Amino acid sequence: MIPLSREEQKKEAFRLFEDGRYIESGQLCTILLESGKDPAIDVLAATNLYYMGKLDDAEVFFKDLAQKMPDSSYVHSYLAKVLEARGDEGAIAEYAAAVHLDPSNQDALRSYAEYLLALRDYRAALPVFKRLVQMGKKPADVRHLMRAYLGIGKAEEALSIYASHGSGTAQGHEYVDALVKSGNFPSAAAAAYRIYKETREPAVLRKYLSSLSCYDVPASLDAYAEHIQPDTDGDILFDYILLLQAHGKSDGALGTARALAERSRQPVHRLLVCDLLAARAGAGEGRDNALAAYERLIRDELVTKNDLDQLQAIIGRYREHLIAWVPGDDAQRRFLDAVSRDVNVASLLETARFFEVAGDAAEGRSWYYRAYRADFLAGGLAYARFLDTHGEARECEKVMLYILSNVKKSADLSRVAAVIVDKDGSMHRLKRLMEQLLAKLEARRTTLNSEGLELLAMAFFIAGNNAHEEQDYAGCKYYCLSGMDVMPAHTRAIHLEDFLTLIRSCKEKSVADRPIMNVPQVKKRAAAGQPAQVITDQLGLTEQEAKILEFIRLHRTANEMELRKVLQTRRVVGIVNHLIQKAAAQGLLLIAKKGVGVDGEAYEYTGT
Repeated sequence: MIPLSREEQKKEAFRLFEDGRYIESGQLCTILLESGKDPAIDVLAATNLYYMGKLDDAEVFFKDLAQKMPDSSYVHSYLAKVLEARGDEGAIAEYAAAVHLDPSNQDALRSYAEYLLALRDYRAALPVFKRLVQMGKKPADVRHLMRAYLGIGKAEEALSIYASHGSGTAQGHEYVDALVKSGNFPSAAAAAYRIYKETREPAVLRKYLSSLSCYDVPASLDAYAEHIQPDTDGDILFDYILLLQAHGKSDGALGTARALAERSRQPVHRLLVCDLLAARAGAGEGRDNALAAYERLIRDELVTKNDLDQLQAIIGRYREHLIAWVPGDDAQRRFLDAVSRDVNVASLLETARFFEVAGDAAEGRSWYYRAYRADFLAGGLAYARFLDTHGEARECEKVMLYILSNVKKSADLSRVAAVIVDKDGSMHRLKRLMEQLLAKLEARRTTLNSEGLELLAMAFFIAGNNAHEEQDYAGCKYYCLSGMDVMPAHTRAIHLEDFLTLIRSCKEKSVADRPIMNVPQVKKRAAAGQPAQVITDQLGLTEQEAKILEFIRLHRTANEMELRKVLQTRRVVGIVNHLIQKAAAQGLLLIAKKGVGVDGEAYEYTGT
């Protein structure tokens, strides 16, 4: 048999891939790559690894290809898919790069949009689904676009999209939800009932019954009674119980809730029973029964600790009733016995709130501090808020700086940022804290979702206001322009006009209005005069990061290939990025990226 030529082998590798025979295709790619380099086969080999589920190897391949082929939308989109499958938040940056490089790449656009939708980042998903609907008007894309509009609170626009692009698209959940949110409950109920008769989906039945209860309570009560069976969906029963309670049928509500809780044993259903008992408790035995029910639930949840946020909500509800019904000393003893013996962040925080509400700030502070020690993020943020409220600015800043330096995930960073920029507090007036927040957010800019980007914009706005108060008008303009640059299209708390008003004031007040474009305004804390070991200790560098820093410091410049030889690994880019992020979090600018060349990413030492 005559062996296949290289070109025929190449065609066969692609044919096997198209047939879904990824292992065979991958084996042929390996043979081809051993006899010579070929970018198309490199890409195919990496893609085969992704579909075979070999995510570690696929990530290495695609990251290497992204360095060699930085303008390839396909490579960036598949690197994003690999990172998404691994739960790596860097996927968002790679998807964005893919659609930026080729806005017509429908596979990348759809993967990116669906990724954003899964994260419930509706603001970012909206323009991507708009593009997809314009390009193809596929039913799934129309539904997703409607979902994005609903996610940002624009029900009328969702209905308009269905009217203009929904021909051939069956009415579904999004259509019913849009009718509900626009206040057209009769049409929503009618549409949901039609869909339910076709699909028999419990979720659609729930929408029908809920919509009906919004405009015809007697009919909805009859409809609930007609559809409720021993195995009825728990969410439908939950809605029915609340409806009964809201219209004075407390006995029926309590009986149905007890049956649901007994069947499901879910904490949320047991909490509903507790709340119903509390709502109908008069005095004496009724209150004792309600409190005992809360305590039984708390005791059971303290054993499992499956969901600390839910446990905290349960304890919070119990605390409110206990304080309202039981005299001070007795309430304290009962609360400490039921809640505070177990050391977990939910119990510690609710104990702190118990003493805070009771007016014992010193004891409250002690429990908040213990919560901070137990969980630096959840406990630390609550402790910092307490310190801020009680005028302990220095300790508050110390705690928040520690949290900022240790937070890892972008979602957690956004959570911290929301506390700092909260206008009801005063943390945003702490200059050093704001500088560190800006550095941390900017270092994570490419992985921030819409909420994180809006928080970064708000941080720039606050920094601009502070600069304006200090009559640093050039700095104020720089912060404003930076804030407008990162601000997402659909914002909730800040708008373009806010920045423009501040810039206008700067121009009016400046004695000499100097241009600030391309002039760096953010002052970085210099690393001058610090020995390498001091910087390594300060930043908490790993051995590999310390080697990279020392090499670039000695040579002043370096490229990716040189650093690969130093570390004996191909994963240089990620290590350098982590090093840059660590330095930025401490206000240091040590290494700058200088672009991509034939030897990969180029770097320059910017310290002194």
